[in-house]
Amino acid sequence: MRFNTLFASLFLFCFIFSVNAQKKKFSYLDLYDLQYAASPKISPNGDWVVYRRVKMDIMKDKATGTLWMINTDGSKHQKLTSNENSESSPTWSPTGDRLAFISATDEGAEIYMYWVDSNKIAKISQLPFSPGSLTWSPKGDQLAFTMNLKKKPPVIAKMPEKPKGAKWADTPRITDRVYHEADGRGYIDPGFKHIFVMPAAGGAPRRITSGDYQHSGSLSWSPDGSNIYFSANRNDDWEYDFRNSEIYTVGVQNEEIKALTSRKGPDTNPMVSPNGRLIAYIGYDDKVQTYQVRKLYIMNIDGSGKKVISERLDRSISDIAWNSKSEGLYFSYDDKGNSKIGHITLNGKVTKMADNLGGTTIGRPYASGSYSVSKDGTIAMTLSRPDYPAEVAILKPKSESVRKITHLNKGLLDFRDLGTVEEVWYKSSVDQRDIQGWVVYPPGYDSTKNYPFMIENHGGPI
Repeated sequence: MRFNTLFASLFLFCFIFSVNAQKKKFSYLDLYDLQYAASPKISPNGDWVVYRRVKMDIMKDKATGTLWMINTDGSKHQKLTSNENSESSPTWSPTGDRLAFISATDEGAEIYMYWVDSNKIAKISQLPFSPGSLTWSPKGDQLAFTMNLKKKPPVIAKMPEKPKGAKWADTPRITDRVYHEADGRGYIDPGFKHIFVMPAAGGAPRRITSGDYQHSGSLSWSPDGSNIYFSANRNDDWEYDFRNSEIYTVGVQNEEIKALTSRKGPDTNPMVSPNGRLIAYIGYDDKVQTYQVRKLYIMNIDGSGKKVISERLDRSISDIAWNSKSEGLYFSYDDKGNSKIGHITLNGKVTKMADNLGGTTIGRPYASGSYSVSKDGTIAMTLSRPDYPAEVAILKPKSESVRKITHLNKGLLDFRDLGTVEEVWYKSSVDQRDIQGWVVYPPGYDSTKNYPFMIENHGGPI
């Protein structure tokens, strides 16, 4: 668990005992007034940030998000579209003249395009199912994305037709797959996710992967636009050997798929360097343990010369991004309850760039937070502390201070009394190891009084 992503649980504890007369109690209904920033995407020139502004719909009892733009100096804060549909996955074109994104309604999700100079917006796709992993080609003439193609479930018996007007029980759900349900998601419709490409000006999508496998996760183009790199588990027994994914390349024109890794363990998140010579990716040698440290690897573009470059950092690597000179990578990692952004050179030198990345979930104490980097090294990130969820913040090159440029909850939290959060360490009664935790005191806490005590345990790593 992380200090900033514990916001939801700590926040709920904070308002229960509020007694300060100068500020109102934080009520249950105030949760519907909370907002937070997610998926900040900085423009290539470092001038603008587009982010997803998430708020709660009290009528539908769910979160929904729309896209907003803000200058990196905090000015010109504006909504991208006039729609109230769910908008996500903002992705700048290589030159920053366009922005592709996904907009969803009850009828489905489609890809939209925003033209910066004209402020025009248009739907450019007509898809049967929702797209994901939206990625521009280097020349800005194509878009790649993933999409799940449904597959009919197996039929073990043909049911008779029911009489007109009869009300029978629902048809039984039949599956022949091991992985058919997920925590927090429920039943997963049968089907397989594939990679598609389409013209950036709009047009018919074309599938470039084949086979009954899940081709999901991030996509990365070669600089000449001829290949796309991705991660997938294309082994025959992929449902049972579910951790054993590899890095693949697929030809955009000839659709030829080639594996670049082959070791036992997950290889994920390929990212081609700007100069086209190297591929960075995340993985580990699988020792069949509940928790294993994810390491950062690099290899030549043809799959040769694989090596770990994060050996000196005893923390799991996530969310990698090359710097513009192909001399190193940015990444996120967790350290003692705090999510951070770091930079690592190709010889393994790690520099911490920023603390307090997170705050993009207020439901469960899980990891969250995201960032992006412009060509000049300006970082846009979600910044959070226990007393507020994620805001957009900027870290300029060579600067040591992160500057918050949004204040989405100022009108609410400035007038609510919240509890103090204190970090604590204690010894395990089993093996005397140090264990980290946090205590949230009631607002207006008086040490001479007794209060009800609530505790939340959350596990891992084991």
